[in-house]
Amino acid sequence: MKLIKNLLKQKLGVTFGLVVGVMLMGGVSKGLDQYNSTGVSYTKSDGTVVSVKDALDELITKSSKVDTLEKQVADYKKVIFNLYDKVAVGDYVAYDAGTWDSSVPDKPIEQGKFGGYSQGQSKNSSVEWCWKSDYKTTLNGWRVLKKDGGKVYLVHAGQPECYYHAGSRYIDASEKALNERAQSTYLNTTYADSAHAMNYQEAYDIDKTEPMVATNNDLQKTGDYYYLAADFTGSIWSVENDGSMWSNNIASRGFRPVIVLKASVQTTGKVHDEFGQEAWNLILPPQ
Repeated sequence: MKLIKNLLKQKLGVTFGLVVGVMLMGGVSKGLDQYNSTGVSYTKSDGTVVSVKDALDELITKSSKVDTLEKQVADYKKVIFNLYDKVAVGDYVAYDAGTWDSSVPDKPIEQGKFGGYSQGQSKNSSVEWCWKSDYKTTLNGWRVLKKDGGKVYLVHAGQPECYYHAGSRYIDASEKALNERAQSTYLNTTYADSAHAMNYQEAYDIDKTEPMVATNNDLQKTGDYYYLAADFTGSIWSVENDGSMWSNNIASRGFRPVIVLKASVQTTGKVHDEFGQEAWNLILPPQ
């Protein structure tokens, strides 16, 4: 009899447990139906109350934007080129040498002096004339002078300032002054390794025109007179307004800085420089 009672108790307990369990699960299930993504909210760190639905929508939107950005970056990478591989001699390049932080507006009249520029003026622009107002240049910006050893060499399209050379006694001094001026005044170290004044060989190599013979090549002929950092029989070379090369003794003339760009410089194509000219832009690869 005792055994039968114990078995009944166990059976009743299991039955009771099953009934309670079903009731509890039904209650929980009914409760969970009420807790959907719209109804549940939480408080952000800034105190804003946001529903789960809104948070999920925001996350999906951001994810979509990230996907779009990644695609744009991938497309951008497809149009990055080494500058050396894209440019040709004579092309304009959007190199920036900065602006003048002081003024020396008068043309120089003493050995070794520079002038013809004003504070705030772009160093990428030209002094209209340096010797006589009869001879002028309207050329601005920077152009590809040559490509050599994986590097692009730029030359000022015109003449950013004037220089005074006072004769044969100052040949070495003038060559040194012109080269040092280019390095100290026009070097943008973000994109360039070095700078120097245009020399005889660089001028001659433009179109192989013999000295004292005029040329219409406007990479050599600027319309005004300018010095070359190279000696010639008791003086230094200069290029005349018609592009011919002669020696010169005592005068104020322009000079043209040459910039040696870093081999790593890249480009995404042509833009308009500050003078409205089509020019290759410059970028560097990420470090």
